[in-house]
Amino acid sequence: MEAKEAPARENQEPRTEDAKPELPDAPRTLPLQARRITMPERFRIYRHSVFNSDLLFAPAFGAALAQASNEPPEWGQGASGYGTRLASGYGRLVINRTIRFGVAALDHEDPRFRYSNEAGFWRRFRYASVHYVVAHTDTGKRIPAFSRFAGTYGAAFIANEWYPESRANTAHAFMRGSTALAAGWGWNVFREFWPDIKKAIRREKVED
Repeated sequence: MEAKEAPARENQEPRTEDAKPELPDAPRTLPLQARRITMPERFRIYRHSVFNSDLLFAPAFGAALAQASNEPPEWGQGASGYGTRLASGYGRLVINRTIRFGVAALDHEDPRFRYSNEAGFWRRFRYASVHYVVAHTDTGKRIPAFSRFAGTYGAAFIANEWYPESRANTAHAFMRGSTALAAGWGWNVFREFWPDIKKAIRREKVED
């Protein structure tokens, strides 16, 4: 879909997980052009994906939820239990993104986040949902997001190495991976609408 004439925001910086997503009918960014991404560029994107704000926020939030449900129970409560859960979440996140980096380099997936530039809530919601599981290659083709699935489930199964015995099995690893995949989908949808939310917040402050 062609972007409507409107003041264009500056081009997106290549990034994977933390792009901070204007009103529902306004174009948000210039469309990313398909192009061959060099290995140094891929490494820069990877480095950015493991050294940004959500690198700390996501594991911290996940650890808080696990602490509240006492999962796994062997890790206990208190500062020690939370610290163990936080370290586990951090480790899974880094492993996830490292696997994604390798797989995307092999199958030429473009790891940059893409805004929809669509109009209307449902069209944007659908775009964010579909493009969570479908990836663009650096030649413009669309393929399943193999790197996302490999990274998410790979990290979940590797985590069996440090999870207590009661949770170090195929069923729990698959559950961890599926939960992480669902949480990632929610975050991807949120990023699509983040510019609208941010703009509304700023407008409220100006009006106040």
